[in-house]
Amino acid sequence: MTEDDLDDLEFDTLRTGDHISAARRLSELAESVSGGVSRANVLLRAGEQWQHAGDHGQAAELYRRALEDGGEVYGDPRAYLADALFELGKPDEARTLVEQIRADKPRDPEVYRAVAEVLYAQGDASGAHEWATSGADVVLALRDRAVGTGMGGGPDEAPSPDADSLTPGPDDVALAEDSLEALLRLRYRARIDLGRGEDDYDALLDDLLKNA
Repeated sequence: MTEDDLDDLEFDTLRTGDHISAARRLSELAESVSGGVSRANVLLRAGEQWQHAGDHGQAAELYRRALEDGGEVYGDPRAYLADALFELGKPDEARTLVEQIRADKPRDPEVYRAVAEVLYAQGDASGAHEWATSGADVVLALRDRAVGTGMGGGPDEAPSPDADSLTPGPDDVALAEDSLEALLRLRYRARIDLGRGEDDYDALLDDLLKNA
């Protein structure tokens, strides 16, 4: 079992729309996974398929199992679990997970994007704005340390990533840059909802779109 195999399964599911079958298949694969992927990774993907199918309870169970497994995964399973818990009407548990992620000061901008999207979907434009800003700051800090450019820190209310701990290589910067536009787009939508005017981050988004 490889990442490409999992990607192919998910691609087929996008074509067929049969998320339940995909979730069941991935759950089965998780019990006998070997090769280049971790059991936690497969459990996380299975949880996503259950969530796409609208079964947030099953999704939460798979996300919890991924967390308990502790294997290598993409992003942070707590963000996905928080999403499922919000949908299950358990906002206090969900926000506890968000605060745990905040306290860990993640270095992956995709974690910030995932949390920001979860909060935005729950109508928390202020929270989404803070997390999207912090995710953008992670990217810009990586850029600063790699090439000596970028904008640096962000608003005081944002959960601050530990920029001094970032030691990027070229691949890290490239992957982070891929997240920047999505983070800035989400941040801009949140600012519109909050009635805030454009700022330097929005100008950066304009530059990205012009150069795309």
